[in-house]
Formats: sequence, structure tokens, C-alpha cells
Amino acid sequence: LRLPETELGECPLGGCSISYLKQLITGKLQESVPDPELIDLIYCGRKLRDDQTLDFYGIQSGSTVHVLRKSWPEPDQKPEPVDKVAAVREFRVLHTALHSSPAYRDAVFKMLGNKESLDQIIIATPGLSSDPVALGVLQDKDLFSVFADPNMLDT
Repeated sequence: LRLPETELGECPLGGCSISYLKQLITGKLQESVPDPELIDLIYCGRKLRDDQTLDFYGIQSGSTVHVLRKSWPEPDQKPEPVDKVAAVREFRVLHTALHSSPAYRDAVFKMLGNKESLDQIIIATPGLSSDPVALGVLQDKDLFSVFADPNMLDT
């Protein structure tokens, strides 16, 4: 990315701050780098500090400055609204099956006791990995049986 002298405005090339250079870069690369705070600039193996100038680092016209993206923040995940009627119906079916069919109960607990199966459930359920209560319920047969009760839905 070459920045024309006209983009530097009133600022002589060497007197521009690194933070201003970051703003110019993000202005040119808005699609891939939306915010100057999300990048670091590297010149000659040194990370450039925002409060310094190009002259401070010896950066001149034609110098190569590397742009590195910092780790991107995770987008906020908004939980989907829960259809209470459908949830109660599903919990009622699960609860009935767990208490009326030993084969079904054994199959569910076998699946939850299998590390690979549990890992797949955690991966497929956003937010589950950061919910210690939900993880505990899935890993404890007694808790799972209690929480499968439709009357416990709000809990």
C-alpha cells in the first residue's frame, strides 16, 4: 500500500505519528481492517508505538512497514429467544423417556459419558463451554435427571 504525499495533509512525512499512519492505513483497508486499534505496525523488526513519529523510527518514503492484525474480538453472541411452549414440550418428552425407558436412559447417559460425544455437544452449542452449571448438569446423571424435569425449565 503506497500512501501518496497528498494524504499526509499538513503533516510532513517524518513528522507524522504512528497513530496517524494507522488511521490512514485503516482508511485504505476498511474492508479488512476496520479499526486502527486492531493493528500493529512493524518496521525493521520493531513494533511501532502510536505516540512516536516516522522520523523517530527512521521511516522514509519507500520504506516497508508491515501491518499485523491483532487478535480480533469475538462478536457478541445474542442468545436466540426461547419458545417456552416448545421447550416445555421437549423437556416433557425427554423426562418421560428417561423415566419410562431404561434402554433410552442408558443410551442418553452412555452418550453423555462419552468424551467425544460430549465434546460434540459443547461445540454445537454456543456459550455452553463457558457455562459451568450447564456442563455440570451434562456430566452428572442425577443432576441431568433433575434438570430434565419440565418444572425445572426456568432454573
